Amino acid sequence: MTRPRPIALLSALLILGMSAGPDAIGQTAAVEGRARAEEGGAPVPFALVRLVRADSSALPSDRPPQGITNADGRYRFGGVAPGRYRVQLLRIGFRPVLSDPVQVVAGETVQLDFRVASQPLHYLLVLPAVTVTAEVCVTATELMKQPQLQTLWQQARDGASVRTELMARFRYHVLQHEESYELKADGPTAPGTLDQRYVSDPKWATKNAARNRAQRLSRGYYGPNDGWRLPNELDVLHDDFLKAHCLYAAAVGAEGEVGLRFRPLRVRRNFLDVRGTIWLDLATFLARRLELEYVDGEESRGTVRLDFGDVAVAGGTLRMPVGGAFAMRPSRKNPTRRTEGKLAFTYTGFEEIPPR
Repeated sequence: MTRPRPIALLSALLILGMSAGPDAIGQTAAVEGRARAEEGGAPVPFALVRLVRADSSALPSDRPPQGITNADGRYRFGGVAPGRYRVQLLRIGFRPVLSDPVQVVAGETVQLDFRVASQPLHYLLVLPAVTVTAEVCVTATELMKQPQLQTLWQQARDGASVRTELMARFRYHVLQHEESYELKADGPTAPGTLDQRYVSDPKWATKNAARNRAQRLSRGYYGPNDGWRLPNELDVLHDDFLKAHCLYAAAVGAEGEVGLRFRPLRVRRNFLDVRGTIWLDLATFLARRLELEYVDGEESRGTVRLDFGDVAVAGGTLRMPVGGAFAMRPSRKNPTRRTEGKLAFTYTGFEEIPPR
């Protein structure tokens, strides 16, 4: 019996790094501090922090340097060019904070601490009422003209950025467990299992993630050597993704969730692409699940659902992929043949790697 070929996740967990802007190279100035809760003074871990120019808005479009607070609530930006800056802090369950301007001088370290007030999650609902409108394909250049989609996109990116930055600083172990079977005309095959273990390390993660993302967008989501390529929420919520895909009509799902839908910008035959919906928690804008359909032109070749859950990480929790299911049709010549199965991810051994 030939065991069905497993779906290849190929960097299903993107890991990107924190870096300062180009003008910061070679400078020795730094901005650092600590975030504590206003009530009780407990550290605020895994908050997203951004360093923005003092004359910029709170959410500038020029990709400001960003990072996260550690388990003790501390953050640091090194190699900062002299100038006037603000620090923005975002954390689910706390009110957003934008500091007063501070002057950064070469050779000095500026200390900027925060006391952050808690905020009930229902106050985070900044979206207008979600309504289904005409399904116009909204490209990256047109996104500013669609405030509802732009708000969803930006909020979802902020939520994903926390995981992005944490993974850039932690080494950890991943166990990917797969169970699958093949459906044939004479019935299903016996189920097979596959366990894959690997170590995620910040040293090479950024380059690997960028290379894999570029390969998917240029060559498609299937490779002759590695099989089906599965993107995750960090793929979908990346600027590069909108170079080849568009967003359309926010979707209403179960209670307390909203869907950000996407599809390819153009139909290409003999090129495996993806379309689908990333479902977000309406209170936190963190991913709940990612529903994908693989398409070759207009022909469906399979579907995947990636589920997300809160994973314990160094004194806090982080939203990460925890499981899912797939149903693939690998052969055009035999459309009745399908491969189905389910996935599970386990994370252990989180170890913070000091920045170099």
